[in-house]
Amino acid sequence: MTRRRQPLLCAACGHPVRKGKYRLCAAGCGARLHTDRRSPCTDAHAPICPRYTPHPLAA
Repeated sequence: MTRRRQPLLCAACGHPVRKGKYRLCAAGCGARLHTDRRSPCTDAHAPICPRYTPHPLAA
């Protein structure tokens, strides 16, 4: 009997993402995020990303 793989989870919201239907974090931390345009996952992940650094001119 073979074991099923654990589902891939979105790092921002925790919901499963399908294979090929996610993008990796732009900062390079390796987090998987939903690719849906309406999804706020990429914006929600940025503040908690370990590699995220805000733009120096943004205040």
